[in-house]
Amino acid sequence: MISIVIPTIRGREEHFERCLTAYRTNTTSEFEIIVERDHPAVGPAWNAGAERATGDFLHLTADDLEPQLAWDVPALEAVSRGFMPAPRVLNQLGKLDSCGLHGVEMEDWAPVPMSVVPFMSRLQWDAIRPVLPIHYFTDNWISWRGERAGWPTVVRRGFAFTHHWAQHGRGAGMTYDERMRHDQDVFLEAVREAERGAVPDRD
Repeated sequence: MISIVIPTIRGREEHFERCLTAYRTNTTSEFEIIVERDHPAVGPAWNAGAERATGDFLHLTADDLEPQLAWDVPALEAVSRGFMPAPRVLNQLGKLDSCGLHGVEMEDWAPVPMSVVPFMSRLQWDAIRPVLPIHYFTDNWISWRGERAGWPTVVRRGFAFTHHWAQHGRGAGMTYDERMRHDQDVFLEAVREAERGAVPDRD
């Protein structure tokens, strides 16, 4: 079973309902949906949802993502082969947003640095957790931890989403640019500390 964790906040109800409907319609595996409401940022919401999850696999998503039909099949295949999957993401106009790299079409199974929509087994999550308590660069942290634990990230083109880029709350209490700079600094400092051995691989 896949545990699907969806953070959402007040003011994004239309996006959330579209997201929820798409997961219910387009997921082919057994699944549970865990909704985390009104956390200060994505990282704390994902951590809280993961604590409640009962599935064999964990999918950490966002309320303005719309999964495409059978999105889960290539993601499960990647994990079964010892990888973590990176999705192909289109924007609401149907233009490429990312495919392992931003704005670049990559071949299926191509190695890439990170996944913008995390999906992992329970075993992988137990080695990676917790997510940093930030809004952006949470996905970078998960992919970096996964690589460090022996699970590189690869493109799975059928692990596909449309990103509707909801604007309400996008900076999580800051402007978008302020939040991006702040969270990147937190992420890079956490990586430096881990590489120095200042923090353990398991919290």
